[in-house]
Amino acid sequence: MRGCCVLACAVLAASLAACVTVPERQHALVLQSDGTVAQEPLGCDDPKVPRPPAAGALDPGIIRMASWNLHKEADPGWQSDLGRLVARSDLVLLQEAGVSPELRRVVEGKGFSWLLSSAFSYLGFEYGVLTATRVGPASACILRANEPLLGIPKAALITYYRLVQRDATLAVVNLHAINFTLGTAAYAAQLEAIADALARHSGPIVVGGDFNTWSDERMEVVRAIAERLSLSPVAFDVDERKRFMGRVFDRVYVRGIEVLGASAWPVRSSDHNPVLVSLRVR
Repeated sequence: MRGCCVLACAVLAASLAACVTVPERQHALVLQSDGTVAQEPLGCDDPKVPRPPAAGALDPGIIRMASWNLHKEADPGWQSDLGRLVARSDLVLLQEAGVSPELRRVVEGKGFSWLLSSAFSYLGFEYGVLTATRVGPASACILRANEPLLGIPKAALITYYRLVQRDATLAVVNLHAINFTLGTAAYAAQLEAIADALARHSGPIVVGGDFNTWSDERMEVVRAIAERLSLSPVAFDVDERKRFMGRVFDRVYVRGIEVLGASAWPVRSSDHNPVLVSLRVR
């Protein structure tokens, strides 16, 4: 039955694929200090400092982080909900985000800079995972994995941030996991690539986003990667995260970090509810 559901969803999503353009080369979009947007490769074989150079550092005593799948900005009211989310956060991870004028107005209007790991172009805008923050990253790198049944990629973005009065940097992974597969090989390969990119990092880590964990087998893959990286799942006292096929997709994992609180907002402006976590770096 589960396989039939996956195939049905893939058929429905195929109509989207006809309107999608996948860039031949993987790239990031980076907001510049003059308001323009630059395209940069930022491969994870050698993480680089995105232009403009990094500025500032995060307070390790409290980092307010949000994660939200924006459903391609297709649902009414997402701008106001995103504005509320950004206003309450130091760090925002968005999935299925498009670099539209409306999104830029909300994010940049709050004084945030941003990077997008581009997955594809749709109706004139580039979509992928976007990380926005009040300080610039010390370095960043991007990853992309193809959906085996559709060929439309999913993206991941790893950003590294300086911490006030700390030598270590904080690694933040913004993940949108591939969805339409009949097995777990491609899913595991995407997460293994992220783990490989983080292997050299000895400091604190946060991994958040849409994990598309709709089966026990996928959860086993996530648990194995978490064990490899010594990550612990963030628990939600009152869990308002959306469920699909009876399961939670939106997750946060941490290493070297104390979780001060975790919550989710029920919204009508996406098919996912945004999650908020307050963190303290140990």
